[in-house]
Amino acid sequence: DTIKILNDDSAFEAFDKVANVALLQTSVTSGQRERLHRATSVLDIAAAQLGAPELSLLATRARLDQFTKVKEEIDKMVVELNKQQQDEIEHRDWCIDELNKNNRSTEEQYDIKENLQAKIADLEKTIDYLTKEITATTKAVADMQEQMKRASENREGENADYQQTVTDQRLTQMILDKAHKRMQQVYAMLQQREEPKPGAPHIHTSGNHTDPGNGPARFTKYEQHAGGSRVLRMLETIMADSRKMEDEAITAEQDSQSAYENFMKDSNKAIAKYTETIVSMKGAKARAEQDLVMAEGDLKATVATLEELHDTNGALHKSCDFIMDTFDARQAARAAEVDALKEAKAILSGAK
Repeated sequence: DTIKILNDDSAFEAFDKVANVALLQTSVTSGQRERLHRATSVLDIAAAQLGAPELSLLATRARLDQFTKVKEEIDKMVVELNKQQQDEIEHRDWCIDELNKNNRSTEEQYDIKENLQAKIADLEKTIDYLTKEITATTKAVADMQEQMKRASENREGENADYQQTVTDQRLTQMILDKAHKRMQQVYAMLQQREEPKPGAPHIHTSGNHTDPGNGPARFTKYEQHAGGSRVLRMLETIMADSRKMEDEAITAEQDSQSAYENFMKDSNKAIAKYTETIVSMKGAKARAEQDLVMAEGDLKATVATLEELHDTNGALHKSCDFIMDTFDARQAARAAEVDALKEAKAILSGAK
């Protein structure tokens, strides 16, 4: 409506009366007025179609000013519009580049975040596993040390029993040996006493049922103290059994001592290996804990970076969405403005 009012013939006439254009009217020919009318019409039409009030204002000024000033104004506007076109192109290109950079950086940071989360999860599992293994291995060492302690106590008890057994058997053998030797002496003396000695010859008569006669008395079969011989054999058997028990005790002691020494040697080797393993696992756990702290710090920094990228993305969209969405239409409208200005200038210059 404003443009129609400004372009109305009565308005044009009013401008002629109140704008002190008497000198302009006397110097403008009918051909110039025609070109001026055509030029302002072009500007008015373009202003109406493009919604560009600056074109309408220029048309109004064209009606009031001299051709030279109007053409200068047109040139300024063309330069300004072209500059706006170029600035908008650069802004659009900058927006595309920055949004692409922001998207790439965001994707990279999300990849880093996922990798860090996976790394943290693995480190936590590793730390938990190593903690359990260290506890279990430490307990195994403690159990083994307890077994070694009990084995030592048992070995001491077995050795004490062995010492007592050997002492008892040897004492028994000594007593039995003395008894055996004494029995041999006694038995030898008895044998010497009981051997018959030769006497004076004599004549004897046989006895009958009424006369016993004077012959020697009758004896049963002679035996050299068979009971003493059995005692000696019994003593020898007991001493042999005692020596056998002593030998068995010595053999058992040697076997037990050898088994004990092997057990202690193997246990010490196992404890040394377990201890080395514990030290290694503790080192690995310490490194994993350090890596976990660093990974958690990196994750925190990555999250902060993502937040910054998100904020930057929001600012970019706030600055760029309108330009990006309306770029083609704005470029076309501005180009149309330039064309209209150039056409108006051409008309004013008499080219059309």
